[in-house]
Amino acid sequence: MDYDVICSWLGLPPGTWPPDHYRLLGLQPGEDNVELIEQRVHERLDTVRRYQMTHPEQATEAMNRLAQAFVCLTDPSSKKSYDAQLGIAAPTVLAPVLPAAPQPNLPDWLPNSPPVRQPPPLPVPSIHEMPAPSTIPLADLPMAIPVPPPLPTGLPLEPADPVLEAAQSGPARRGIATKRAIYQRIARTRRLLCLWNDLGKYLRSPKRRLNRSVEGPELVRLLNEIASLLKNFPPLLGEAGQPGYLVLALTQVDTVKVFQSFSPHQREALSRDWDAGVKLLTAHRDFLRQELRALRRRPWRQRFLRASWSLIVDQPGTVLLLLALLALNVALWRSYAQELWEKIFSH
Repeated sequence: MDYDVICSWLGLPPGTWPPDHYRLLGLQPGEDNVELIEQRVHERLDTVRRYQMTHPEQATEAMNRLAQAFVCLTDPSSKKSYDAQLGIAAPTVLAPVLPAAPQPNLPDWLPNSPPVRQPPPLPVPSIHEMPAPSTIPLADLPMAIPVPPPLPTGLPLEPADPVLEAAQSGPARRGIATKRAIYQRIARTRRLLCLWNDLGKYLRSPKRRLNRSVEGPELVRLLNEIASLLKNFPPLLGEAGQPGYLVLALTQVDTVKVFQSFSPHQREALSRDWDAGVKLLTAHRDFLRQELRALRRRPWRQRFLRASWSLIVDQPGTVLLLLALLALNVALWRSYAQELWEKIFSH
């Protein structure tokens, strides 16, 4: 096997395979930022996946190494042992320096203490000297506490949910210009949601254990069916940086072995990724139902225009082929008409 090909994919010097986990992910030795480690693993898995068809053996080797790096560096105990093997010293944590407390005023009866000067007492006016409430000028009254202006109406008080936005984004709207296309998308989304919920039996609870002989094949079957359905689905689920990416990354490695070796932190991340996938598929299904109801209320002319525009945007190659065939027919017809015109006038 030519390992230099893998090095060229990941930007490593030739002849350095297999590298250590930190060099494989492009991290500083001893890096302990779990989010950064997960991000680098996702980026490199996305890069290697492009070469699965042309270099299957090298891609499998690279994915296995990336999975090992992810499992090792995100588990504190495994990372500590691995750093000790590489000779990386654990970072020393310095105690925070607290600011010095302010010194209290010492009483003047203590030895060697400076004399404490007390402020003179304020004169207390008698009842006869105080002005009546009606004679106090408005300028001498205390200022009222300013009331903040009300928040502008029409603005969202909370940030938009990226998962819900992805369920209604531009890629989610492609290919649903007709009622038939929406019905097909709804059926596929329901099937995906059903399989995803079945997958939650193993991923919903981070503390659940997996029976390797009985439940292992079922987990692999569910993941493979989901990956097969996503081939004809919009790029909303399972891509790098999207919900379900960690879940579907299990299809690229030895699923049962890697799943059983996950630490509690990794199982919690996997559970959150599964929850985000359920949220996205449910939101996309509800969005498709709204689009279907809106399409039913439109007149047939608007439906025709929408279907035509969708064909131009979603399948430009088909439109270009139809235009080429039309231009060819026009050219043939003009040639035939010209020959027919010459024959008529020649007689």
